[in-house]
Parts: sequence; C-alpha cells; structure tokens
Amino acid sequence: MILRRYIANCLALAALLSLPVLAVSCGDSGKEIHTAPPTITIRTNPADHQGGSQFIEVVSVGDWSIVSSESWLSVTPSSGSSSSNTIVLAWTENTGEEDRSATITVTNQGGSASVKFTQNKKPVIPSGGDGRGYGDAAAKVRWLELPETSATDPYEFFTHDMEVLSVKTRNYSFYWDYDNLVAKWVAYPLCGWNIGSSVKRTDAWNLDPLLPVDKQPVLYSTYGDGNTGWRARGHQIASADRLTSYASNSMTFYFTNMTPQINDTFNSSVWATLEGMVRNWAYKSDTLYVVTGCVPEGSTQYCTDNLGKKVTVPVGYFKAVLRYQKSSTIGYSGYMGCAFYMEHKNYSGSAVSKSMSMSISDLEKKLGYGLFVNLTDKVDAVTAKKIKDENPSTVSWWW
Repeated sequence: MILRRYIANCLALAALLSLPVLAVSCGDSGKEIHTAPPTITIRTNPADHQGGSQFIEVVSVGDWSIVSSESWLSVTPSSGSSSSNTIVLAWTENTGEEDRSATITVTNQGGSASVKFTQNKKPVIPSGGDGRGYGDAAAKVRWLELPETSATDPYEFFTHDMEVLSVKTRNYSFYWDYDNLVAKWVAYPLCGWNIGSSVKRTDAWNLDPLLPVDKQPVLYSTYGDGNTGWRARGHQIASADRLTSYASNSMTFYFTNMTPQINDTFNSSVWATLEGMVRNWAYKSDTLYVVTGCVPEGSTQYCTDNLGKKVTVPVGYFKAVLRYQKSSTIGYSGYMGCAFYMEHKNYSGSAVSKSMSMSISDLEKKLGYGLFVNLTDKVDAVTAKKIKDENPSTVSWWW
C-alpha cells in the first residue's frame, strides 16, 4: 500500500513538472492567480514604405500592456485584459533612405514577448524623359521564355531577379505598356527548384521599384469600377509559382504584375485551373518556359487604380509553354509546346480541356508577334518550326 501511494505521488509530481508554461502565484488576498507568458502575432511584416495599419493579436492570461520602441509605430490600445485581436498597429510613412525597425513588447504577470517590426525604405525612382526610358527598349538577353521585343515599339523590357538557395537567378521579365498600365506579357522559367515550398502566399501588394508611381497602377486595394465594374487584381505570374522565399513571392505582388480580371468566373475559375496545370507540367519537366500575357488592344473598358488612373481591361489572355526534358522520347530534340488563348469573359465552369489548346504558331498568328524567339539558339530553324507547329491536343503527355 505504501509503495503504491509513493508511486502515485511521483506520477502526480511528474505531471506537474510537465507544465512549464503555467505559473502559479498568490495575490495580496492569498488567492491563487494562474499566469503564462503572452504571445504576439503580426501578420504583415515587413511593411512597405507608405504609412499604414493592421490588426495584431495578443494572447494573454490576465492583464497585459504593450509598447513600441519607436515613436513612428503606435499600438492602440496599449493595454487590455485577456486575449485580444482588435489591437491596431499603425505606422507613418518612411521617407528615409534606409529600412527602419521597431521592437514591440507585450508584458503580463507571467513574463513578456517581443517582436521586431520592419518598414521598408522608399523605393528609388529612376529618372526618365518623356515617360519612357525606365526599362530597356528591347531585351538584351536571350532567355528561352522571351517573346519578340523591338526598340521601335512603345513597350519596354524589365526583369526582376531573386535568390534560390543562395543562387541568384531571374524571377520574371515583363514588357510594360505605359498607355494601358498593364504588362503586355510576363515571361519566366518554371521548375520544382524555383517554384519552391518554403513560404506561403505573402499578399505583399506593393509598387514595383523599377517604375515611378505615375507610370504604374497603384493597387493597395483592388481596382475601382471605371466603366466596367469591379475587377480583381489578377496575377500574370502566379503567386504559387514563386514560393522559394518571402522576397521571391512578394515580387509577384508588384502592381506591374496585375491586370484587371473578372473574378469568380475567370480569375479564380478557369484561369486558376490553367495556372495549376502549368505548375504540374513544370514539376514533370527539366524546365518549363512560360509566357503569360494579355491583349488590351480593342478594349473599350477600363478600371481605375487607387489614385484614379485608368487601367485598360484586356479583351483576352494567353499562356504559352515550351517544355524541355533532356531524356524525353516525345517532341523534338527534347522540346515540345502548348498554348492557350482565352477571351476575357464569364465562363460557366472551371475545366480546361485539350480542345481549348492550340499550337504556339497559331497563337503567334493571333497575337501578331513571335513567341520563344530564342529557340533557334538551341535547335535549328526547321526543328523550331516543328516544335511551334505541333498541335498539343494530339500529344497525350499534356493530358
């Protein structure tokens, strides 16, 4: 009996020792008060240079207080009782030339917790002449994913770089249309390595640092109605195509990557299905070279950005992919292609079928300019034509 009681007491003591988070103290009245260190959650960190605010969450047992180490960052309310998710973190515009940080500390009877909050510096706006001259008139590189560019057309070429596992590489390139405030196309390589899975969608909506504010749409909130009604901020390179790091994903939320899209029956429906198909093909390839674009020509519809600037609503969208698989027994010299053109309209379903596909050559005819123009660096002109002419609906690998 004594042995059993001794064992039971030991087990009870062990159970108490396994609860390090909870502390017990006595107040002046002698009544036990249960406390634990607080926690604090900030969802958007870092923030862009503009002034802004967000809700943060404090989890606390009992009363708590919260302070910021810098005057440009305020927390309201500064104290409370028990858990709260209605605390507002607000900051002023960062007009300096460097990023800045502040420490937010929450304290209760059980201890304290601190979080470092960072605000980015104001982007450096390049100088320009008549509204152009911020990018390159034409591409100076010969990457396989790039469509045709010209020094005599009204568009300009830009590229964003990123790091993947300490390797500097290209994230995506785009051809900017200053008149319609959309990228005519966005081009990028895609494979499991540069898709990644290290982060989740950041929703880090921000200005593109390569262009002045007045030469791009400002879309911290979604498009205004214009003459066509509300439209979603539709990505050209999808957020899910770049999950290697916060930096690589946040670049997909630059406003230059957005176009105004019908939401429920296009952007989050048939277009999202096609984006997923492209990623699946990339995982099964050495590299999938992708170009995604829109067609603003012929449109009479527009939305407005957050400053009232008009942004053309495209009449159509396209995706073209060039697959390379060194060991492939299909296609030509390891290459094969597939393309889609979708009218920008309401679709009754989200399915994408082989009947909606077309050859790269047929899409080029529809668009009026060349795609994958550097393919002849890898194969001869005859083989390049075969790759572009092949009808993807007849190739089972795609389906």
